[in-house]
Amino acid sequence: MIQKNASLSNFYSFIQPQFLTFFIIVFVTFLNGQAYIDGNLIWLPIGAVSLCYLLFGFRVFAAVFFAITASSLWFHDSTFSGINLLHFVGTFAPLLAIASMKFFKLSNFFDGEKLVFQHLLFLAILTALYNTLMKFFVYSYFSDNPSSINALQFIQNYLIGDILGCLTVLFFAALVIVPVIRYFFPKSAPLE
Repeated sequence: MIQKNASLSNFYSFIQPQFLTFFIIVFVTFLNGQAYIDGNLIWLPIGAVSLCYLLFGFRVFAAVFFAITASSLWFHDSTFSGINLLHFVGTFAPLLAIASMKFFKLSNFFDGEKLVFQHLLFLAILTALYNTLMKFFVYSYFSDNPSSINALQFIQNYLIGDILGCLTVLFFAALVIVPVIRYFFPKSAPLE
């Protein structure tokens, strides 16, 4: 009986972050509104993906991908064929940014009780850079008419939208959500 309760507890500890990640990304994408091929002024979903990786770790990779795919189908009038590569880019860009920061030992987002804003700012910029460059190559490689894409405008719009979206979500989470978690659920608060 004890082994059954332990395995059930392990299952819940694995599945709960998956559902939370899916819900957070779908909800933030719904709040953000329509996605435009030329980029959005603020793209909040990239910040939500970064937040989920920071809160739950890399184990929510599949939930992130399914949430991005479902959001695209539900809110952006996409079809299922041909969009998976862009969804992988949206899934990998924050993951790659966090992994790069961990490799260079720049991933100390909390120093005791204080938040290290410089590291969150760098994470937002690095995430936006990876996401923008990868999406530019995907759009230009798989586009029917690659010469119709204005590279400077595309990169500028995506960088600005991704940076602003990522900063908005991460700073809101750092200033509002993490203190609430620390107050009500001190054992669940993120420490790094």
